Amino acid sequence: MKKRKEKAVLAHLLFSLLVVIGVTIMYNNTHYGEGISWIAHETYEDTPEFAGQLKSDIDDIFNYVKYKEVFETNGKLDYSKFIIRVADGPGTTKDYTLDEMIRHAKSQGYYLNEQFKVSGGHPKESNSEELNYQVLYRAYEPDFKAVEPGDSFQTIDQLSYEVLSHLGNYYRFYYRFIQNPGNLKFEIRYQNTADDYKLYTNFPGKTIDEFKSMGKYLYVTGEALYVDSNLTAVPKNVSSELEKMNPYNNGNYHMSVAVNTSYPYNDAYYQAAESFDQMRLLFIFGMICLALGILGCAATLYMLVLFTGLPEEQSHSLIVQKIDQLPAEISLVLYLAAAGFALLFSNLIIYKIIHLFLASEKWYYGELVLKILIFYAAGVVAALNLLKQYKSGRLWKNSLFHKGLMALGLYFKDHRFTTRIMIAYSLFLVFNVIMIMAFAFLLFTYSDLESRILMGAVVVLFCVLDLWVFHQMYKNAWQTDQINHALLNISNGNTTYKIDTKKFYGKERELADNINHISSGLETALQEKVRSERLKADLITNVSHDIKTPLTSIINYVDLIKRENIQDPRIQGYLDVLDQKSQRLKTLTEDLVEASKASSGNLKLDMASIDFVELIHQTNGEFEEKFSLRHLELVSELPDETLLIEADGRYLWRVLENLYNNAFKYAMEHSRVYVDIVKEDEKILFTIKNISENPLNIRADELTERFVRGDVARTTEGSGLGISIAKSLTELQGGEFRLYIDGDLFKATLAFPLRK
Repeated sequence: MKKRKEKAVLAHLLFSLLVVIGVTIMYNNTHYGEGISWIAHETYEDTPEFAGQLKSDIDDIFNYVKYKEVFETNGKLDYSKFIIRVADGPGTTKDYTLDEMIRHAKSQGYYLNEQFKVSGGHPKESNSEELNYQVLYRAYEPDFKAVEPGDSFQTIDQLSYEVLSHLGNYYRFYYRFIQNPGNLKFEIRYQNTADDYKLYTNFPGKTIDEFKSMGKYLYVTGEALYVDSNLTAVPKNVSSELEKMNPYNNGNYHMSVAVNTSYPYNDAYYQAAESFDQMRLLFIFGMICLALGILGCAATLYMLVLFTGLPEEQSHSLIVQKIDQLPAEISLVLYLAAAGFALLFSNLIIYKIIHLFLASEKWYYGELVLKILIFYAAGVVAALNLLKQYKSGRLWKNSLFHKGLMALGLYFKDHRFTTRIMIAYSLFLVFNVIMIMAFAFLLFTYSDLESRILMGAVVVLFCVLDLWVFHQMYKNAWQTDQINHALLNISNGNTTYKIDTKKFYGKERELADNINHISSGLETALQEKVRSERLKADLITNVSHDIKTPLTSIINYVDLIKRENIQDPRIQGYLDVLDQKSQRLKTLTEDLVEASKASSGNLKLDMASIDFVELIHQTNGEFEEKFSLRHLELVSELPDETLLIEADGRYLWRVLENLYNNAFKYAMEHSRVYVDIVKEDEKILFTIKNISENPLNIRADELTERFVRGDVARTTEGSGLGISIAKSLTELQGGEFRLYIDGDLFKATLAFPLRK
């Protein structure tokens, strides 16, 4: 059994080492910090790194186009080109060529190194003794604007250094993409006429199909509104930069960029692709090592658990036997002390050895691995020790906590809970009395320094104890108040209210968390409902708006055709039907928009005092002739006095119009429509009622919904929105809208507060 346990320990150490190897490989991978999602990319071209490299190169291409115009003439570097203009004196200027700037830079010791970076130092900061020139123009920065007045003044040394830096950027791009073959190919062409054009390319004479066949590509033209590309992420500034650098005022230009994904040339793309494949394989290998190590550690740890504490196991170490007999708390303290000593030893010696083998940026990782191993070893040994005591039945019985509970149990055994609380509080009172007596005794008996110190300690202990008890009681009461305040806010409709649970503890914190969850659930449900209503309103508004544009064209063209005086009566009949239906569709779309705005409250009201009785007189006059078409008699009973309400006249008229039109469409012919106004409890009640021509087999609340009509057979041309619009507009103006249906009797009532 002992040999089997030793083999399990050795295997556990080996698997632990495998875990360390796997973590080390993954930690030192260049993609560390990106998680494992990057492994899912099948190729380097699918990664953000490729997109970032291509974006950077496209930016360099645009810079090259700018630098080519600045530094070249007829495709060759022109040292005689004008590059800088400065103010040489009051009203006088001086121009410098590229050659003059380069020679001045050389005279100051500046030169371009192999990476085309400026070497030889930096220009000194200008002082009062040196001559500063006001820079009027830079060919490489024609749109330069000074942020501060001093930004326009520089010395010739500074200007020559600046020119040399931009020339280095030009050389670097030329060397990388023009002079030496690479995997990135590009072409930018601006054309005015067949003979007047500008071409920038390192892949001349190729078609767009040849660019596309290389692998990843991007193709932009001045005539298209989209970018033709198979990239996972297309740079956003391509079209704007192309348009910005266009020398001609037309859209006859294009840009083609492609990367040969077979990577025939050893450039940055080739190296990055190779590195990506290697890093991915290493990362996968590290994950496999980590997974195998964890599984192996778990399996060997399980074996150690099985072998620990068996009857056959006998320890020959006197120290181990003594530790096994100690209480669990003391054993844990000893193992913790051992781990602390190991950490101290590592800090003094082992860390210094690690620093000899690792680079400075890897020191933290090496130290962290060692700390984890120390804590892991101490934890495993302590856990096995506790397991051994558990299997032997000594873990609980031999623990200090158990012994303490047994001692306290003498005072609390066989007592009810209320009795235990009384005993605990009595002990607290006794302790306080003892503190007071000790304080009084020391206060009135002793006068030496030691006694005064002891007296002060007793006073402090007594005060701290009382304050602690008071704080606990107050904190519990405060938590109860916070919970009660939260419930009051939520019950009043404030579903966004949240309790700050950082200062809560125990069951109160759990209760506060549950209340916050209830609040979040209510708020989520409320927001979802509001969002659903808003989406429905937006959908109706947008669809109605999209319908109105072609509908207006249809109505206009029907009107134009009518003016042609067509003699064929059959075609005239078709036109009349088309005119009627298009006008009905126009009315329906307008009702849709108005219903959407009314239900969402997205209307601006112009409230004013309105004589409601006078308004009903006018409405009756408007509809009497219309009612006569269906042989409807309008019977009104209106008071003689003036009754004022607060409303928007335009929208109030719309409410009345919908109700009167509803009566006109659905009332039984040769019947009466009754209209009356009464004053009741400081309110004005307007009622309109009629007998329906069709059976009203529908509830009153359903009629106020959208697209619902009392005419189920839909023989009339109503939209089903009139009653819904009337109800929404009435409520927006502070009124009440009620419907009553009794058999075939339809009755609508409007109630508005009376304004005195």
